[in-house]
Order: sequence, then C-alpha cells, then structure tokens
Amino acid sequence: MKQLSILTLLFFVFSCSAPINQEKENLNGEQILIGTINWDGLTSGDYGTWFVPGYRDYQVDDTSLALVEPVIGNVDIKLFLGTWCEDSQVQVPQFYKMLDHVGYDISTMEVIALERMENRDLVGPNGEEKGMNITHVPTFIFYRDGEEIGRIVEYPQRTIEKDMVEILAAQ
Repeated sequence: MKQLSILTLLFFVFSCSAPINQEKENLNGEQILIGTINWDGLTSGDYGTWFVPGYRDYQVDDTSLALVEPVIGNVDIKLFLGTWCEDSQVQVPQFYKMLDHVGYDISTMEVIALERMENRDLVGPNGEEKGMNITHVPTFIFYRDGEEIGRIVEYPQRTIEKDMVEILAAQ
C-alpha cells in the first residue's frame, strides 16, 4: 500500500508540472518559446539558428570572468527572455557561454520565455513575470541567499562580464 501511495504522489507531481519548451504562435504569427525553457529548447529548431552561432562565436572576457568564477557558485540566476526579441537573441547565447566558461551549473538557472502582448506587456503562460518588475527582455536577475543582489536589463551597461563583476563584487 505504501508503494502505491508513493507512485500516486510521483504521478501527481510529474503530471502537474508545467511543460518545458512550450511553443505558441505570437501576435506576429511567428512561433516562440513560452514559459519555462532550457538549453534543449534554445538549441533546437529555429531557435538554434540564432542561439548556436551566438554561443559558439562569442569570445568571453577571461579577465573579467576570472573575478566572477570564485563567487558565481553561490548565486542563483533567473533569466527572462523573448525568443522573438533581437536583444535576447544576442545577449542570451553570450550569457550561457560565460556561465559555461566559469563552470556554473546552467540546469539550476530558472529560464522563462515571455511573449509581448498587444499592449506591450511581457507575460508568461502562468504569470511567471508577476511581481518581478520585468520591463524589458532579456532580464538577468542574480540572487544570493534568496535575496536579489542585482540585475542586467535588456543590455549591459558595459559588457555582461563587467556588469556581472560589479553585481557580484558589490555583495
């Protein structure tokens, strides 16, 4: 009987979890990713046509990342992006390349794809953006011990690496 309860619980948990790499057609008639996404979603299909070369061709700033590497493991990251957004198509592959370079476990990063509504609001399928003050994509949010320590919104002030150093060193 105990085994049956555990199996029932596991079935409930897996059947209620949000789908990953869900696609839909946006207002412009193009297919976009929406909601929780991961590496597989970003590197597949039409998304891979901008993500893969952007990742492969980006030359990381080793000097700046040397300052990030010792502290990045104590940071949680939440990323909001739009697969339809040119800024996301440039910044997100570069960000993933930098995280790989410093050995950050990207599977721990929460990545949410949003769509832009006719009124210009950015929304996820389950309201993932609510209370997060997401005004532009991409938005990279850094947390330490559950508290936000900084964010990069739409594009970095200098470079992603240097902005990360500033955010992570300030704490």
